[in-house]
Amino acid sequence: MSKSLLILLLSLWVSQAWSVEEQAMGVQRDLDFKVFVNDREVGRHQFVLLEQGNSVQVSSKMSLDFKVLMIKRVKYLHEASEVWELGCLASVQSATEKQGKFFSVDAKTDDSGLVIQRQQEVDVIPGCVRGFAYWNADWLQGDHLLNAESGIYVPVEISSRLSEQDNITHMTIATPKADIHLQYSAAGDWLSLQTELLIGGTLRYQRVF
Repeated sequence: MSKSLLILLLSLWVSQAWSVEEQAMGVQRDLDFKVFVNDREVGRHQFVLLEQGNSVQVSSKMSLDFKVLMIKRVKYLHEASEVWELGCLASVQSATEKQGKFFSVDAKTDDSGLVIQRQQEVDVIPGCVRGFAYWNADWLQGDHLLNAESGIYVPVEISSRLSEQDNITHMTIATPKADIHLQYSAAGDWLSLQTELLIGGTLRYQRVF
């Protein structure tokens, strides 16, 4: 066997070994966003996605600290862990601190559907339940999405359009409280988010690469 052929076979073997290891460990993606209110940076929202076959584990953490009209101080902490199977939510756990008040959600699937425990209430949603998966535009479908903070199945209307000038996809999720505007690159990467706050002001995400 020639030296060059041996090197080629070794390189192929190493490549296949890495491929098997990546499939076993999954592929991780990190998404980091600066958060602004009226163009003033107020915090961060970070996501870690671990993709393993048809399963995606999503961990997210959001921390905000700002004042409304320079008077009322808003402090917000939110952490969530989601598991998606074949594009549907299999489980959700979240903990939120807002203005000194604590909220939690614990949801898991069983034979009846997604069983959601929030505070002192239990709800069951049958079928494929989707959430606000901003990180995957293809999964933002349906007439309801689960809010990981509140555990509420929110009625929505979703629309999108493609800008021919820059190939940016603009998506809008209309909810009863506010519209959420999202942007995605031609490759499907989530770039930004913008919505109006009920307490006043415009909340905006800016992707950090």
